[in-house]
Amino acid sequence: MDLELNDIQQELASTLNKYLRSEYDIAKREEILRSDEGISREKWQAFAEMGLLGLAIPESYGGADMTFNEVAVVAEAFGRSLVLEPFLATAVLGANAVLLGGSEEQKQAILPGVAEGQTFLALAALEPGLRYAVDAPQTQVSGADGSFTLTGEKNNVLGGDVADHFVVTATQNGELGLYLVAADAEGLTRVAQRQADGLGSANLKLEGVAAQRLDAADANAVLSEVLDLGNAAIMAEAVGALEASLTMTAEYLKTREQFGAPIGANQALQHRAADLYAELEYARSMALYSRLAVTSEVPGAEKDRHRDVIAAKIIVDRAARNISQESIQMHGGIGMTMEYPIGHYAKRLTVMTRTFDDSDSLTAELAELGGLIEPHAADLS
Repeated sequence: MDLELNDIQQELASTLNKYLRSEYDIAKREEILRSDEGISREKWQAFAEMGLLGLAIPESYGGADMTFNEVAVVAEAFGRSLVLEPFLATAVLGANAVLLGGSEEQKQAILPGVAEGQTFLALAALEPGLRYAVDAPQTQVSGADGSFTLTGEKNNVLGGDVADHFVVTATQNGELGLYLVAADAEGLTRVAQRQADGLGSANLKLEGVAAQRLDAADANAVLSEVLDLGNAAIMAEAVGALEASLTMTAEYLKTREQFGAPIGANQALQHRAADLYAELEYARSMALYSRLAVTSEVPGAEKDRHRDVIAAKIIVDRAARNISQESIQMHGGIGMTMEYPIGHYAKRLTVMTRTFDDSDSLTAELAELGGLIEPHAADLS
């Protein structure tokens, strides 16, 4: 098993990082953040022209027919530059929900627009009062024979502020289903909002909204796989953000002077920085492990995919919290000001680790699954 990036992935990473350094620096990000939509449609179109939005979409739907490995390369680069555009919401969550659960007609209607940068998608799975329980929504379905309406509420819909279509979870007679809803459908009320990290989201209220049911035989399996892909992408993004945070912190330690010497000359700070770099590499290895799990490159990965992804995310969540907090502390007072970039990385890292779950819910779920390693009684014979 080759764990290194291949030539195509290395070229993708090099080209994208070069573009982001010149076209998406902190000043330009701040300008986008202050705009009305909080995203740049010009940048989004540039991403589409680079082929980033359709990497994992088959060629028959206008994509590049590549794999999640390439998606992870993009997510890491976007994390390094704190990209605000809804790549996770549209190209990972929404696109994969349609790709894995949609009919041929639905795929042809939606996916080419995603690859071309013309269509924004969002997965509406979280509901008020249900915390992270996405598999038992209270949103109800009425109708049959291809004519369905939805009634309920969704909150914290990532990318929902600009979405053209929503993939909505709902139940009918106790059975989970995935439904495609147009953003301009009658009876749909959308309240846009900004998360603490600056990314857009929305709360939705559905009152008899017309919907198309995705043609998935097992909606639970599709939703589980989509969220596993989303978490794997978040881990890749977190590694990019953590790497940028530590690079920034190391540079600050080298250049900030007190009492006539750089503060990095303090051996205690050197030891703390070294510990953080070790933790970053641990998080990087876990992000890689989750990538291998969702691409079935680990023996038995399909059966254990969800277990492996949530186990990896527990480690990445811990690293994100520790490294972001330590980075701010080593910056001192300036780290607490929003004029300095390190705080923006801390905000993004804090929010991304709580997008679909948190450490407590992940740990409880992993315990219910029996842990990462199957227990065996000791043979004392």
